[in-house]
Amino acid sequence: MIQQILDFDTYLFRLINNARCSFLDCVLPIFSWHLSIGVIVTLITLYVMKQKHWKHWYLYIGIVALCFLLSDRISVVCFKDVFERLRPSHALEDVFTLKISHFDYITTNKGGLYGFVSSHAANIFSIITVMSLIMSKEKHALSFFLTVFLWALITGYSRIYCGYHYLGDVLCGALLGILIGYTLFLLYIFVLKKIEKKHERY
Repeated sequence: MIQQILDFDTYLFRLINNARCSFLDCVLPIFSWHLSIGVIVTLITLYVMKQKHWKHWYLYIGIVALCFLLSDRISVVCFKDVFERLRPSHALEDVFTLKISHFDYITTNKGGLYGFVSSHAANIFSIITVMSLIMSKEKHALSFFLTVFLWALITGYSRIYCGYHYLGDVLCGALLGILIGYTLFLLYIFVLKKIEKKHERY
């Protein structure tokens, strides 16, 4: 049963990775680029802080930092180092890899050895989960959620298209990120209540 799932995952990977398009070859690696992710996450954080009138701005920065720290470490220590599933770029022949680094496109980089789960997916989905929950009662909450969720989906797809992850890696990374994001949202609510109670005393 497990082997059948893995075989189907490989089939889906080849289906996506082999569907080459010059336009997507130029655009999709940008979504996986650490610099572009950093810029977008910064913009998301600033937008949320602005909607919250910059009140408790340090909480949002702390939450984002925790998202990166926890999702990155957990995805590596509890999954990649445990399951040791090779990335398709290492496990399969004739895989097309594409990466952007220092504003140059690289086709010879295979990435790290193990790919389950996708740290990119875990990072991004943890951030959009916690930020969407924080924004849930705001005026433009739905449009905010749809925008950041679309960005997360395209980024996840880019990891498969660029040859670094199977679909299963991305989906499980996304689920991990959502769990981390929801947990951090509960932490945010707890800390926020503590701060507001403290302010009420003075």
